[in-house]
Amino acid sequence: MKKKIFSLAVAILISSAACMAQDKKRERPDRSQRIEKIVTELGLDEKQAKQFKEAMEEMRPSKNDSGQRPSREEMEAKRKQTDEKIKSILTEEQYKKYQSMRMRPQGRHKRAR
Repeated sequence: MKKKIFSLAVAILISSAACMAQDKKRERPDRSQRIEKIVTELGLDEKQAKQFKEAMEEMRPSKNDSGQRPSREEMEAKRKQTDEKIKSILTEEQYKKYQSMRMRPQGRHKRAR
């Protein structure tokens, strides 16, 4: 009888731990939702929003001819190029706000640079 009660308690404990672990996992919004949120927060007009979305899509990593992801250096160069394009699209005030939004922690771990 004690073995059955102990086994039942262990099973309940394991299942409750699994349920709690699932609750903590948050799904990250997809890319288009994040871009829409930025567009809304920056208060972009239609023309700016269209250009901004295009610039953000260009920044998306694409695989090279061999099917591998681009190197860190290639991504950094692409990021700088996209940042310059975004800077030309946004007003000075919007760009400052965009920069502060990028620096805001997103709930993920901080990367060491």
